[in-house]
Amino acid sequence: MIQIATAWLLLLPVMFGIGWLAARWDLRLENRVDELERMRQQRSTFKGLSLLLNEQPDQAIETLVKIAQLDPETVELHFSLGNLFRRRGETERAIRVHQHLANREDLKPRDRDHAAYELGRDFLRAGLLDRAEASLNRVGNGKYAEPAKESLLEMYQVEHDWKKAIIAANELESLQGKSHRTEIAQFHCEIGQEALRRNDLVEAEQSIQRALQAVPNHARALILQGDYLVAMDRPTQAIEAWGLIASSHPAYMHLLADRWMLAHAAISKESEGLDRLYDLLKTQATGELLDIVHKHLMKIRGPQAANAMLSDVMQHSPSLIALSKLAETRLALEEGSANPERLLELQSILNLLRQRTTSLARYTCGNCGFRARRFYWQCPGCNHWEAYSPRRSEGVAPSGPSM
Repeated sequence: MIQIATAWLLLLPVMFGIGWLAARWDLRLENRVDELERMRQQRSTFKGLSLLLNEQPDQAIETLVKIAQLDPETVELHFSLGNLFRRRGETERAIRVHQHLANREDLKPRDRDHAAYELGRDFLRAGLLDRAEASLNRVGNGKYAEPAKESLLEMYQVEHDWKKAIIAANELESLQGKSHRTEIAQFHCEIGQEALRRNDLVEAEQSIQRALQAVPNHARALILQGDYLVAMDRPTQAIEAWGLIASSHPAYMHLLADRWMLAHAAISKESEGLDRLYDLLKTQATGELLDIVHKHLMKIRGPQAANAMLSDVMQHSPSLIALSKLAETRLALEEGSANPERLLELQSILNLLRQRTTSLARYTCGNCGFRARRFYWQCPGCNHWEAYSPRRSEGVAPSGPSM
C-alpha cells in the first residue's frame, strides 16, 4: 500500500506538468487566433482606407461596417463611419452610428461628449433643430465644448432666435477668450428692429441700449435709435442721433438719408438737412447717397441746382452713377426746349448709362465675395456680420456669387 501511494505521489508532478503544458498550449493557440483576427482586421481596415483613397466609398463603407460589427469596441472607427455617412448625405445612417455611441454607458466622458457633438451635427444636417439643440447641450466642458457652442450659435442665427444667440455668444467668449461683441450688438439690433415693427417701443429702446453697451457708437444701433425716436414723435432727437452717423460713420448715411429728410421736414428744416447731406458728397459721392441727394435736390431746388451739384461731383469723384444722374438732369433741363433731336440723344445716353450702372452696381462681401444689389448687415453667402462694405462698387464685377 505504501508503494502504491509513493507511485501516486510520483505521478502528481508529472500530471501537473502535463496540465501546465496543455494550458500553455491553449493560451498559445488563443493568442495565435487573436493575432490572426487582429491581422485580418488590420488588412480589412487598410483595404477600406485604400478604397476610400481610390474614390470607391461604397465598397469602403461596406468593409468598414464589417470591421465595426466584428469589434464593437472600435470607437474611433465608429466615429469615422458616422462622419463618412454624413459627408455622403446619408444622414439617417450617421445618426444611428452616433446615437449608438452616445447611448453607451462604458464610454469615457470625452468620447461621450464627442458622440453628442457629432450627433448634434447630424441632426443639424437633417434639419431637426430641436433634437440638435438638445444633443449639443449635452456636450460637457472638454475639447468639444467650443465647437458645440459654435454650432449652437450658428443654429440660433438660422432660427432667428436672437436671445439664445446672445447667450451662446457670451459663453463662446468665455471659452475662447475672443470677443464676440460685434455679433452680440447685431443680435440686440435684430431684436430691436423686430420690436419696432411690432411697435413695442419699450423692448426696442432696451435692445438698442444693450447694443450700444456691447459696441459703443455702433452704426446700426444709432440708426435704430433714430428710428425709435421718430416713432416716439421726437424728430429733433432723431436727427441728433443720426448726426452721430454723419460724423462717425458717414459711409452708412445712405441707409437713413430719406428718413433724415423726413425728420427735417417734420420740423420745417428740410433745406438744412439737404445741406448736411450735400456736404457729405465730398467724400461719399460714389454710392446711393448721391442718388438720394439728387432726388431731393431736384424736388426742393430744381434741376439747375442739381446740375451744378453733379458738375462739382464729376470734378472730385467721377463715376458712372454721377454721369448717369448728370444725363438725367440735363434731360430735365432740355425738356422745355424745342430740339427733339437733342432730347432723343440725351435719352439714349441716359438709357445706356442706367443699364450699365444697374448691371454693375453691387455691394460686395469682404469675406466671401458675395455680391448683392442691396446692403446687408449679415452676408447671405457666408453669414458673417458687417462683412459688407457700405460703399457700392460699380467697376468690373469681382468673382463670387451674386443676387
